[in-house]
Amino acid sequence: MHRFTWVNSRDTAARTALPGCCYNVSMPSHWSAAPRRIPQQNRGRRRVAGFLRAAAAVITEAGYERATMSAIAERAGSCIGSLYQFFPNKLSVAEALRAQYIEDVEQRWTALAREAPRLSARHLVRRLVELQAQIAQSHPVVLALLDVPPTSHTTKRRQLVRNWIAAVLVAHRRRMSDAAALRVASVVQQVSRALLALYAQAGPDERLVMMEEFKAVLSSYLLPKLGPRARRPRRLVSAGDARRTSRALSGAGEPTRRRRAD
Repeated sequence: MHRFTWVNSRDTAARTALPGCCYNVSMPSHWSAAPRRIPQQNRGRRRVAGFLRAAAAVITEAGYERATMSAIAERAGSCIGSLYQFFPNKLSVAEALRAQYIEDVEQRWTALAREAPRLSARHLVRRLVELQAQIAQSHPVVLALLDVPPTSHTTKRRQLVRNWIAAVLVAHRRRMSDAAALRVASVVQQVSRALLALYAQAGPDERLVMMEEFKAVLSSYLLPKLGPRARRPRRLVSAGDARRTSRALSGAGEPTRRRRAD
């Protein structure tokens, strides 16, 4: 059984504990820079969904800085006053878009944590890169949202992603300490963010090359950290195990390692 419990992105009670500090990592369905009004009826929900589809298209095409509320309303075929009924500003629109895709991102990391024990270190690095490329392809607006100014939820969101990366690393290499997993996950997260920014700027033909560069960078860093593993049978990680992969991150105090029976 994993030492960590997977922190669910919708768990409003989730808390992440690190040595000497504690962060609330609850991820509500609607972020601050919050919507002005949350629709209660189906008609209102459909209108908000239409605005968010329009916003994703406009921000993907124009970039976050050049996208405007007027352009979003026009793309949605609505008046700007209607858009402002639900979203007070462009930042609240961006946060709502992030809320839409965060659950899909979590599911992808959960699946990789289940797969990780069966992978070689080199194959795991490849899957880490491919997963992030798949997220960018499934949600093109993710790359444009890299330019969004930080909000009060930025730290919480990054903490969640770091926990998911750490959970994958521990699923692959059970002997890795909790502190080491978090430290390595932080580096992977920062490197990934920088390289995804380059990926966003690259043309379609260059992106495949950029992915290979991405793999080379992460391989150089991660392979020595993961190292050779002991040759022993491993049981497959269940979905329940994958969701328990960050207990030390969600409990209070210093993470503790469970001793395995001989």
